[in-house]
Amino acid sequence: MLPSFIIAGTLPAGTGHLYSLLVQHPEVYLPRPMQPECNFFFKSDDYERGIEHYGERWFAEVSGEKAIGERSSLLLSGGERVAARVAKHLPQVKLIFLLRDPVLRAYANYRFTALAGHEDLDFETALAREEERMESARQRSRFWGEIQPHAYFSRGRYAEQLAAFQARFPAEQLLIMRSDELHKSYEETMTRLWRFLGVDESFRPGPVPDFSSPAVRDVKAQAALRAEAPQAFDAAIQRVREGSPPADDFETRVRENLQQGYEPLADSIRADLAARYREPNRRLATRVSFPMNDWLGVDSQ
Repeated sequence: MLPSFIIAGTLPAGTGHLYSLLVQHPEVYLPRPMQPECNFFFKSDDYERGIEHYGERWFAEVSGEKAIGERSSLLLSGGERVAARVAKHLPQVKLIFLLRDPVLRAYANYRFTALAGHEDLDFETALAREEERMESARQRSRFWGEIQPHAYFSRGRYAEQLAAFQARFPAEQLLIMRSDELHKSYEETMTRLWRFLGVDESFRPGPVPDFSSPAVRDVKAQAALRAEAPQAFDAAIQRVREGSPPADDFETRVRENLQQGYEPLADSIRADLAARYREPNRRLATRVSFPMNDWLGVDSQ
């Protein structure tokens, strides 16, 4: 069994929230749980295990649902490499892309990476050194060269990424949305999603979990904690996300470096990123149907 749809990007842009809505539909199958996400077509080490492994690993429990899917939020950022793989094995698959304001996405990506203990620079410095660090990741290994944890600006260049998929799939197989559409026009958006998937359009999901993550107080301390005990660190972060109490002294130390709420993005960095994204966003505007005036810095009045 193989999927009929994939939540294919981007990250972080609300794909976890979308998954929690879709998985409630009685005619939709999504693997439970999906942590970590699948990303089979993105990670070459997994992809080389073969399409049969993919089907057995993620879809063995399908039991007659009309729409069968999974969540792989990194697929969009894989561009040509990933689009070619998906098209080869799943030419009829439907792909859902959630796109977030690239400026906000870049900062959220930074916070996500910092929480995971893979960041020891402030955001401004990390942006300045992005190309250098991306090349270092490529030299480190194929895995890190693909994952690229510090590609904060680069992953927001949506037009180039979408082009690879739009060249291989007809428009009716692609649903490209702003990530805030679910909040701004919930009823209309849910109907649109169900129609795209070919399931009962009248169904409305119940409440979903709060996917907000804590912020890191000191990124260098967070990176040091990961380096001290990587497996225990990952377990601690997962327990924080689950709302579980600390299991030991090490986990207590991890939690002491976390806080609710994060520092707002500095106006100077916001303005610089907006300027850098202006041309990529103009190219994106020719590939999507949703309004982008706010991303382009254009007055909508």
